[in-house]
Amino acid sequence: MTRVFTYPRRSLLGSYLRVLLGVAFTLVPLLLLNPISVIVYLLVFLLCAFIWYGVRTILRQFTQFEVSGADIFMSGPVKRRINWEELDGFNLNYYSTRRDREAGWMHLKLKGGGVRLSIDSTIGGFEELVEQAARAAAQNGLAPDQNTARNLRALGITRQAQSPTVAYGMVDQ
Repeated sequence: MTRVFTYPRRSLLGSYLRVLLGVAFTLVPLLLLNPISVIVYLLVFLLCAFIWYGVRTILRQFTQFEVSGADIFMSGPVKRRINWEELDGFNLNYYSTRRDREAGWMHLKLKGGGVRLSIDSTIGGFEELVEQAARAAAQNGLAPDQNTARNLRALGITRQAQSPTVAYGMVDQ
C-alpha cells in the first residue's frame, strides 16, 4: 500500500508570509539608500537569502513523498527514489527554537543508492513516515546513533526486535 505525504498549506502559507515580509523589509531600504553604502551589501545578502527561502517553499509546495513497502519516492520538480533495501543512512535530528527545548522541529535525512532525501516535520504524517523509514533501517541492520534513538523515542517509535549492527548515522556532507 502506497501512502502519499505532502506539506500542508497552512505551514506553506506561513513560509510564504515570512518570505514576503523579508523581501519587503530588505527591498524597501535598498530602494531608499545610497547605492554606495555598506549596508546595501548586507541588505542584498538578506534579500538573496529570503528569495532562496521562497524558492525552497515553492519546491515544497509541489513536492510529495510516496512511501510504499518497497521504497520512498519524492516527486515534484525534483524526483528522487530510495529503495528501502538500499537504505544505508538514517538520521533524525531535533532543532529547538527555545532553551527549554519545548518548541522546534525535527528533520529526517535518508540516504541510499547514491540518493539523499531530506524531510522536515512540517510534512503531514511525519511520524508515520519516520516509523516506516526506521523499520526499513532496522531490516537493513542499521542501529540508530544516540541522537536519532532519543528522537525516535520522543516520537513514540521503539526499536524493532532485530539486532541491528551498523549505526544509522549519515556521512557529513
